Amino acid sequence: MKFTELTEQEFDAFAQAYPKNNLWQSTEMAQMHKLRGNTIYYVGIKDNDTITAGAMISCRPVFRQYCMASAPRGFLIDYKDQSLLTYFNNELVRFLKKRHCIRLRIDPYIGYVQRDLDGNEVPGGWQNKDVYHTLISLGYTHEGFTRGIDMAQEPRWMYTIPYQGQTADQLLHSFERKTIRSIQKTEKYQIEVRELPYEELDLFMNVIKSTEERRHFTGRDKTYYENLYKVYSAHDHIKFLYTELFVDRYLNDLENDLAKQKQIIADVKAKHGDALSKKMRTKIHLAEEQIDGLNKKIAEAKQLQAEKGNAIPLAAGVFFTYGRETLCLMSGVYEEYMKFASPYAMHWYMMKKDIEAHRERYNLYGISGEFGEQADDYGVYLFKKGFNGEVIELIGVFDYVLNPFMNTMYEKMRRIKHHND
Repeated sequence: MKFTELTEQEFDAFAQAYPKNNLWQSTEMAQMHKLRGNTIYYVGIKDNDTITAGAMISCRPVFRQYCMASAPRGFLIDYKDQSLLTYFNNELVRFLKKRHCIRLRIDPYIGYVQRDLDGNEVPGGWQNKDVYHTLISLGYTHEGFTRGIDMAQEPRWMYTIPYQGQTADQLLHSFERKTIRSIQKTEKYQIEVRELPYEELDLFMNVIKSTEERRHFTGRDKTYYENLYKVYSAHDHIKFLYTELFVDRYLNDLENDLAKQKQIIADVKAKHGDALSKKMRTKIHLAEEQIDGLNKKIAEAKQLQAEKGNAIPLAAGVFFTYGRETLCLMSGVYEEYMKFASPYAMHWYMMKKDIEAHRERYNLYGISGEFGEQADDYGVYLFKKGFNGEVIELIGVFDYVLNPFMNTMYEKMRRIKHHND
């Protein structure tokens, strides 16, 4: 067993084959970090020329020859193997000290304890508290079991939907009724989902910027998403989706429904004449209510078509397909068109592709870990909860100080800078 630096090709082959890989520990993410000016190292353990553990380390320059190191979403390693983890970490510390790294930060992509959909710890459920204690014993400090949304770093809580070998139909019927109806609505209205080429990224950005303004946050700029597209599309690991409503198709569906309701009334009257039972009168009344609603929708649709044209943009999102999961990094929807439930169309589109590709799970990604109605993301959480998935509490952020003196100096300089700003 030997700790060694790996070539990019070696690490890429190892990472893509690793059972519990992730998009952060990838050569694509390394390229994204290089674009920020970071230096990248690939390291691993070889046992008889077989790589058994590895990591992509990104080093951000801070001053003079010094840098801050990070392993985004931790190492690709069996964290339960204490001797392997200890050996890897000790060798990595030596490696980074020689390269003037002040501190190493990791945020392992493993759960801490099993949670139910209300955020409660599941009695007797799986847990990785031993991994936490091993990392602490190795000299790491833990940032804490945080909750809330911090746009400056990756979320500690996320929401996933395991496929568990289900067919698309089985998966659909495992969702809450409201979610099923919303997906069926998007299919009925023929909401179109398409994958955007690089040249049309402005369509995605327009939706995202509108969402940011509505929800009062500032996200990434266009250059970031352009770089994501260039880097991850080379191996088909990313998709930018865009949904549209074609009003002519929508109107045709509404008019067909209107004709059906009118036919119901005509059939009842033809069969029973004026001698209507209470049941038949109720049937006519319900059909008349449907007709009133449909006429209103038809009028609104015609007005929409006259004002906005036939193709109406609804929502957009960016999705990573890497290894065992698809992950929705960011999505947005135009507020005025929320009634068409188009985000459901995007997610269902990707889930069906996942099942065909035999992936393990769908990741709706970040949630706050706060489950009461007072939570800032409560509405978003209810949307995600409708897919009847799993709450994952990740183990958190760990820091290892490699150079105590320079770490103290760096923190002092950072506080002075922030104070002056």
